[in-house]
Amino acid sequence: MTLDSVNSSSIFEEKIIESFSKYARSYDRYAILQRSMAERLASYLPETTPPHIIELGCGTGLFTRHLLTLPIKNLTLNDISSAMIDILKIRLELPDYTNFLIGNAESISMGKADLICANAVFQWFQNPQSSLFHLKKSLNNKGMILFSTFGTETLKEFRQAANMNSPITLYSLDQWKNFIKNTGFTLKLFESEKRKIFTPNTMNLIKNLQQIGAAPIKNFNVGGLRKLIRYYDKHFSTKQGVYATWELYYFSITLD
Repeated sequence: MTLDSVNSSSIFEEKIIESFSKYARSYDRYAILQRSMAERLASYLPETTPPHIIELGCGTGLFTRHLLTLPIKNLTLNDISSAMIDILKIRLELPDYTNFLIGNAESISMGKADLICANAVFQWFQNPQSSLFHLKKSLNNKGMILFSTFGTETLKEFRQAANMNSPITLYSLDQWKNFIKNTGFTLKLFESEKRKIFTPNTMNLIKNLQQIGAAPIKNFNVGGLRKLIRYYDKHFSTKQGVYATWELYYFSITLD
């Protein structure tokens, strides 16, 4: 790894922390899709509850709520933003067996667990395959990882209108399957789905994306933002409002 790549990685991490910390208090109001994904990912939880569970990118607790219904003996909640965890502590009543770990899940030491969960988090990983190798070290024998993430079709309309690439790298289902295979995991279950999410207008869509840390609005001046809104209204507007495509993946992988 070169010095430039290290610096680039550090800058990216700082921007993520800044974005999520800024919108921590309002995140739940706009993270409707992430809440729905959490509900679906929770259906992947094993019938027999593993004693030690780590949740990556717990945020304000959208998926944590589901974990707290289980007879867990030890729960570790991780997030890159301490502000997100502060909000979680206010909104959820946490049991004594809860521990907190602030930092980048791609690199920090997490100890051992039987199950690692992550709802709408892996898309932020800069190197998913290396990250899976790293997480593998934190799993006990026959450990499991449950995660949801976004596919390559996600926000294709917005990226077209803005004439820009996604601020994160989106991978296809086949690429994720290869990452899983190459890191020595067994793919037990997976699902994919596409949704068209409607909002009243383009400005509302942009605000929603901004509030969940997904829209790099700082890249646009006033004139550029107006041009983007006009284009989106023209090409992706219906009588029901403007729409955006989201491609969602759900995975259950194990160490056999």
